[in-house]
Amino acid sequence: MDSDYEKRWNEYFIEGTEVFKNYLGITDYNELAQKETDITFERLVELYEKPIEGRFDKKHLCDIHKYLFGDLYPFAGKYRTVYMTKPGSYFVSEKKIDYHLELVLKEMQDDFKDCHNIQQYSTFLAQFYYDLLTIHPFREGNGRTIREFMREFVDANIPDYILDWSKMQKEDLEEAMKYARFSKTLLIMQFEKALVKEKKESKTI
Repeated sequence: MDSDYEKRWNEYFIEGTEVFKNYLGITDYNELAQKETDITFERLVELYEKPIEGRFDKKHLCDIHKYLFGDLYPFAGKYRTVYMTKPGSYFVSEKKIDYHLELVLKEMQDDFKDCHNIQQYSTFLAQFYYDLLTIHPFREGNGRTIREFMREFVDANIPDYILDWSKMQKEDLEEAMKYARFSKTLLIMQFEKALVKEKKESKTI
């Protein structure tokens, strides 16, 4: 690890620990993890009632991340500045995040125009989810941010349907993602379960 990269990596943490620098002054890893869970859950509930307005572009995605994590972390709403990986997953270089995000979100807008039934929507969402997670734009909270981004996209663009993530089992989704690099079949099946028809109540003005 070269000195510049090591500096960028360590900038995320309280010196001498593996605890993210945070606005709450928490220095215990488990305590911060629990606080993060509590706060982001509250924010997600708020977004369900009042989604962030946007054009489903890079700014919109970053705005959601900032809303979820802005009370906790200085890096909320900002791209990660370090390379990240985990077993079985490939994430793009931190230097190419903006480029790939621009490309994927443009393709998303174009590909969605060709979707007209549940099978096509599910296939579209599976590819979209895989691509965004592979970019992994943020240092922390990618999954929650991307799931909310996609939930809002479905709510805004697919009449009478919602994306209900609770219909997926975490283990099944992880298994589907494991094989998605080679085949999206399992991932598509997960989105077929989560894309639920729901008539929205008419609003009286």
